[in-house]
Amino acid sequence: MTVRRCNAAAALLAIGFLPGPALAALAPNYQRAAELNAVVSAVAALLPQNPIDSVEYVGTDEYSVRAGDCSLTVEIVDKPAGTGLVGPRQFEARPGEPDCGK
Repeated sequence: MTVRRCNAAAALLAIGFLPGPALAALAPNYQRAAELNAVVSAVAALLPQNPIDSVEYVGTDEYSVRAGDCSLTVEIVDKPAGTGLVGPRQFEARPGEPDCGK
C-alpha cells in the first residue's frame, strides 16, 4: 500500500472510534430519573396548589400524574439537537391539560 492509502485508511478507522450521541446517552435508570424530575417539576409549576400524589410511566415518553383532584398526562419531548453535541438526551416535559373533577 502507498503512504497515501495508509493515511486514508487510518483516518477512516479513527473516525469510526469517535464518540457519537448513542455512546453518550444516559444509562436507562438515570434517563428515567431525569425524566421523572422533569415531570414532577412541570406539574408542580402548573398546579402549585396540589401536591403530587402519583406519577406513573404509561409508555415511551408518556407519564400519567395525579395531583390532588387533578390528573393529567405529561409527554417527554426532544429539544432540537445542536450540531456536534455529545451528551445525554436533551428533552422537556410538556404537561397536557389537567382534568380537575370535583
